Amino acid sequence: MKRLAVYLLTGLLAITACDKNKEENELPVTPGTGKVTPVGTPEETAKAEKTIGAAGGTLSSLDGQMTVTIPAGAFTADQNVTIQRITNNNPMGIHSGYRITPHNVTFAKEVTITFPYTDEDVTNTVPEALGIAFQDANGVWQRIVDPVLDKTNKTVSVKTDHFSDWSFFETFEITTTASTLSVNESAILEVWSDADLLAPIQGNTQPIGERAKGTEDYIKGWKLTGAGKLKVAAGNKEATYTAPGTVPGSPNPVAITVNINLRKKGVYLLITHITIVDGEISVRVNGGEWFTQPASPSVKFADGYYSIAEADGDASGRFVFGRWPGGTGTFPFKEPTAPTGTHVHYHITGVDNYTASYINNERLVASGGGITITSIGEPNGFFEGTFLLEPAGHGPLLQNTAKVEGKFKIRRTW
Repeated sequence: MKRLAVYLLTGLLAITACDKNKEENELPVTPGTGKVTPVGTPEETAKAEKTIGAAGGTLSSLDGQMTVTIPAGAFTADQNVTIQRITNNNPMGIHSGYRITPHNVTFAKEVTITFPYTDEDVTNTVPEALGIAFQDANGVWQRIVDPVLDKTNKTVSVKTDHFSDWSFFETFEITTTASTLSVNESAILEVWSDADLLAPIQGNTQPIGERAKGTEDYIKGWKLTGAGKLKVAAGNKEATYTAPGTVPGSPNPVAITVNINLRKKGVYLLITHITIVDGEISVRVNGGEWFTQPASPSVKFADGYYSIAEADGDASGRFVFGRWPGGTGTFPFKEPTAPTGTHVHYHITGVDNYTASYINNERLVASGGGITITSIGEPNGFFEGTFLLEPAGHGPLLQNTAKVEGKFKIRRTW
């Protein structure tokens, strides 16, 4: 599935003090109390461990996703410092949490905790929305205010005078129910955050509450650039985009933007791109992430079978081909020795091939599953369905340890 692209609108508009005060009063002003969550459980038994004394030192988690930097003079005696990965129960958290020990020790100097981030971490938000939080004695996650953002090295850091359970999180994000749509289809766009995080800041920490959609008080408008229609719900709570009846020229993908005003925390423009296609195919392997790409219109072969195929394999490096004998229902895969029949093949360039047959006891047999057609529309309409290869044959020896699932909506030309 094509990623969302999100950009920061730099620069704040100059407004009068009167207008600013009016705007402040129109927004919620009650500080939050946060949400109590369970303490995380270890995801692994191993710990990163190091004895660090008065000279200071550095320790990273075993997965390299968290680093603690201890300056000289922070410890007055040797301390056995450990980092262990735990489940992340932060309501706004991403990735794993981390338990740093020793607990209940206050340092003479603040230490620095650093998390790296990737492009994927900010595909539905902005780097400025990333933060670091710890879980307090009451079970509430407390955000450290004003983290240090390093866009060059893609890291976020905070300073603290104690160790606890820590996590990386997103303050807010934009979501869409689909980033690829067939013609006339719709997607719902929403902004998710936490009202406690959006409340006024009091002190050096801020409690984190429940992840929710209640951000409409901060949304100042939605806008569509490109073909289709955008319907905004009352109060800007959400927007529904409906694709046009034909695949548009330029721009495609279309752009949908939402203006977020978080007062002193900044003004942001979040942008979502949605691609309009003439049908699509989604595939995943072994329960992993779905990959969606445009589909070619179905054609009828001379032997009476019909096709399922992607449209942009040359660009994506992923090729899908399938065939079935027409009609609705479930069609099992052909026996490998049969001259014709139902079949699916999935090829990921440079990674692996998956096909609807595998080797079992030195014999080539058909995969379980098949192609299921759930509906067939009118000519020039769409037909829909799924396919399942369980197991699929993959690799040069057609091993039977992979499961391939697919779903599709493809234009019917017959």
